[in-house]
Amino acid sequence: MYPPEEHQLRRKLGLAMLEFAQKLKETAGPHGIGDEVLRRVATEKFRRAVEEAASHKIEASLSWHTLAVWTEVGKERIGCFSRALECRRAETADSPPTTPTEIWLDVHTQADCLFEIGRVHFYEGAVDASRRFLTEALPLAQAADALQAAAVVPDDRLEGRIAELLLQLPEEHENG
Repeated sequence: MYPPEEHQLRRKLGLAMLEFAQKLKETAGPHGIGDEVLRRVATEKFRRAVEEAASHKIEASLSWHTLAVWTEVGKERIGCFSRALECRRAETADSPPTTPTEIWLDVHTQADCLFEIGRVHFYEGAVDASRRFLTEALPLAQAADALQAAAVVPDDRLEGRIAELLLQLPEEHENG
């Protein structure tokens, strides 16, 4: 059990995440076309909650990852996915995954964070950084892919998306 103050902060972060999910659902609108302004306001409110919890050393990979997905500015996305990756690695260092589903979640989350960081670098023209992150992500995505059947999770083609982006990068000798 957590000390009362930490428990209260963790609960507040959890409630903020639930509220954010509800706001996203409410702003989705018909045919997936939603109110961008309301979504951005909800994202900013959630960002404040995640950052407030982090300022008290209360962090969770799921919170940072969720925030990263809905963050639009490249450098901020990189920061959020980086925190999600750091938190995920700390979480599994403390309590290593044991079931196929837990192991899949671990390697998939790490691969996804690295892919998204590499993707931002790709679109911002930082070829070397993109290559570095995508190359690190690929074996993790392959490990996740190998666990899909045992973990009973759908294929999101992460390995293919990483490979596709790597193929779009210029050869290493082309960019000096």
